[in-house]
Amino acid sequence: MEAAPGSTEKASVGYSNSTVDRWLSGTNQVPEMALELIDLKLAGKEEHPDPWQRLIRQPMPYADQRELEADLAAVLQQIERGQLPRTGRTSRPLVLQRAGYWLELIAHLGGPRFKPQRERLLEEAAKLGKRLNGRVEPEPLRAGQRVQGPIIDDLAKKWGLTRGADIRRFRQLALTGHV
Repeated sequence: MEAAPGSTEKASVGYSNSTVDRWLSGTNQVPEMALELIDLKLAGKEEHPDPWQRLIRQPMPYADQRELEADLAAVLQQIERGQLPRTGRTSRPLVLQRAGYWLELIAHLGGPRFKPQRERLLEEAAKLGKRLNGRVEPEPLRAGQRVQGPIIDDLAKKWGLTRGADIRRFRQLALTGHV
């Protein structure tokens, strides 16, 4: 049985309606855990998951490079139209690392196609870097990826990733929209 609006009884989801009302009014901040749960639930209801969220969250490995590039191409099209990808309020370091890496890579190597968005992309990447607050552990850019040998990609090193994107393929994708 659900609590009446404005009551302090706990609703079936674990929070009282008055607590949720305070979140919606801005009186209290929504806990990070609640926001991540909402993101996960919304992503599960979508027919076609957001390509940006797939790129940065990747709970499962991409089947192949083309699947990753299809998501990246969709993100590049959104950015070209002026829609900067939203990372959300997650505090998970790996999500922040991947998002910062992709934003900075697009800004630096996206070519003239992304010049109008370059400053905004770099600003957003810098914000994500601050949110990481030094909590960087070596992680893969792609789920399930294993790396042997030294990391030679300076941008991947900066973001604490064990390996970056295939730069040749990325540049072709950024310039032409396909590989």
